[in-house]
Amino acid sequence: MDNSETGNKTLGIAIDIGTTTLAAMLVNMDSGEALRGISMANPQIPLGLDVLERVNAIEKNKTLLHELSESLTAACASLVRKLAADTPVKTVTVAGNSIMEHLFLGVSPLSMAKVPYKPVFKEGRTMRAAEAGLDTAGECELYLFPMVGGFVGGDAVAAALALGMIEEKENTLLIDVGTNSEVILKAGGRLYSTSAAAGPAFEAAGISCGMTACDGAIRGLSLRDNTISLDIIGNVMPRGICGSGLLDAVSTLLKAGIIDSTGRILEAHEVSSSLSGRIKANTGGNQFILSRTAAKTISITQADIRALQVAKAAIRAGITTLIEKAGLSTEDIAKVHIAGAFGSNLTMRGLFDVGLMDRLWSDIVAFAGDAALQGAAMALKDDKRAEAEWLAENITYQPLSGSKVFEREFIRHMDFPALDSE
Repeated sequence: MDNSETGNKTLGIAIDIGTTTLAAMLVNMDSGEALRGISMANPQIPLGLDVLERVNAIEKNKTLLHELSESLTAACASLVRKLAADTPVKTVTVAGNSIMEHLFLGVSPLSMAKVPYKPVFKEGRTMRAAEAGLDTAGECELYLFPMVGGFVGGDAVAAALALGMIEEKENTLLIDVGTNSEVILKAGGRLYSTSAAAGPAFEAAGISCGMTACDGAIRGLSLRDNTISLDIIGNVMPRGICGSGLLDAVSTLLKAGIIDSTGRILEAHEVSSSLSGRIKANTGGNQFILSRTAAKTISITQADIRALQVAKAAIRAGITTLIEKAGLSTEDIAKVHIAGAFGSNLTMRGLFDVGLMDRLWSDIVAFAGDAALQGAAMALKDDKRAEAEWLAENITYQPLSGSKVFEREFIRHMDFPALDSE
């Protein structure tokens, strides 16, 4: 690290421990300025793409709790070392979903595997970073965000903090898109929340050619005169497709008539354009070739599309359930914030074309980036921690398990919107 970057500044590090991705930020605590950030894949992925798979793995083999916890803290310690090197850090803040925060502290999350899905603890924790397995230069304090309950964890609280949900006067939705997608609604002076197990499709984990949003990832594509143009991060040769690229690709292929409203990739003989040559048979359905070189073929498979459908239907159903719980309708929403690292490369077109958001909201949706990480950075200051604690205590949790509204809406939103709905 360049010492001129840190000088005599008081430094802090914020960490967002996501199910799929870990992100960290070095912050000048004197000014609140973000100095630099870094991310990496969650090392727990081999033991489960989503949190419930990891909980089930622990239930079958109790010794995995230590393994999952140790791998997570070791990864966080690595992020701290890369950001700060030997420079003293005063404070580290950590925010994650309920399961991740339990695993971060080595606390068994098995109580969350069955009704009533109750966490062992919800309150925020303050301790020495070394107690949590983080090696930092000098004595360092660690603050772990409080949780709302169920699967609405500290990351949702951090995102709500970053977006000023306490002060918000209008009916406002915060949707943190990820493997475990949390939704918070501010309405009538009250705060409501829920969590939809969307799966990792939006972060491209479990996708056939999926990768994180870094150099070489297809993040978007356009189609003109049956010619596909790829938008590739870093403007280099494509290596795979990230979550936002998957969404954009499906949007484009829906409009081109390659995918029908049920999500089926058509047979080549059903497509009259030259794009039919990109449709190839694959196990479990067809695939559509996006890019082919001597080194690598990148495609979207039928299974990839089904994973996206499940993810977007779960989130959309969770949103509707929460709105109905508050006694509102879609038309009553004044603002919508899309949070999560996924949103940084997302196009508005893809968001509406696949039906993740209601088209009535086309003028009120804004992307907030990794709001959980931003909130964690804000909580490096004590006064913001008090706000985080207030949010955790005053957000009402709405479980989706057994909800007839959720079941109805999930089924209703599995298909993609008809093209004439624009």
